[in-house]
Amino acid sequence: MPDAFIWYEADEKLEPTLLAWMVQVEAEAGVKGVFYIRKQDDERATFMEVYNQITTATVNRIERLAAKQVMFENIERRCESFIRIDPYE
Repeated sequence: MPDAFIWYEADEKLEPTLLAWMVQVEAEAGVKGVFYIRKQDDERATFMEVYNQITTATVNRIERLAAKQVMFENIERRCESFIRIDPYE
């Protein structure tokens, strides 16, 4: 199964709200993600949610949940999926 990387730019002050979002995703979508931030020069940041080995159906469930969140109304979420290749297998 692929890993999903969902990233978006937002005000870095949203970090606490987005951390609560990750807890909500785990509770409502049944998948635990990892959360990253890359701070920029101004008050903007790039946030990334990473979910390992999840199905397309689960990604769709996460995005349906996100569509209901006020905090994402003016934020474009981008989702990319990759399958990990292990060179030692």
